[in-house]
Amino acid sequence: MISNNTHREGPMNAYVSAPLLGVQQLKKSYGNQRLLTIDSLELHAGEATLLTGRNGAGKSTLLKILAGLEKSDSGSLRYRGVTLTRRQHRNIGGKVIYLHQQPFLFDGSVEKNIGYGLSQLNRDQRSERVRQALQWSGLTHLAERNAKTLSGGEKQRVALARAWVMEPELLLMDEPTTNMDTESRQQTLFLIRRLINEGKSIMLSSHEFKGDHKLFQRQLHIEAGQLHEQRFEQPISLSLNPASTHCARKPSHDQRSQL
Repeated sequence: MISNNTHREGPMNAYVSAPLLGVQQLKKSYGNQRLLTIDSLELHAGEATLLTGRNGAGKSTLLKILAGLEKSDSGSLRYRGVTLTRRQHRNIGGKVIYLHQQPFLFDGSVEKNIGYGLSQLNRDQRSERVRQALQWSGLTHLAERNAKTLSGGEKQRVALARAWVMEPELLLMDEPTTNMDTESRQQTLFLIRRLINEGKSIMLSSHEFKGDHKLFQRQLHIEAGQLHEQRFEQPISLSLNPASTHCARKPSHDQRSQL
């Protein structure tokens, strides 16, 4: 749901449930330049949102503010109906996860990177969760590989697996397929599609949007600091390759059975 100072296109379907995450009267400036002016923004559980805008429009800044990684100049944030203080926002922990377009991975094996956030589990539980994440992401064959030696696409898949294993409610993805080759992009988009099919709430940013099939429920476009919303009667999917009209290869029969 978007405030009255944003522009709307297409039908607006009201949600009955309270938003998972919402902001009110959000403003953000750098120096004398106002970057964001958002009266209201709501993200609902199980909703997939595409965030678009030119480079420098404020996409990354908005995602970081929502994740508690960057402070806004003004505004309030509510999580499941509860207004959060700055400290509470930062302590949401694994419930809201921000994924950078260039994931930070530790100097260690892929399985150790994936299990990093599972210190609350005992060793057997942690090993089992990591095994599940490796299988989910198709990275079992790289489990013992040093994460620093992986390709960009493989690193992004490790980051997705590391997020998935934390069982988050909301994932904020900052241009996750930027500078990937076609095969890596397809593999990453396949995992994003799995997350959506599993009911995760997702906001994914891109400045190279090209839609063709079904994936997102709505698109939010940042222009002049404000959000312009378009809802889709049927979700659309995306291709981040301007030269392609296909977002991903069709999954194999085995892959489809896992969705």
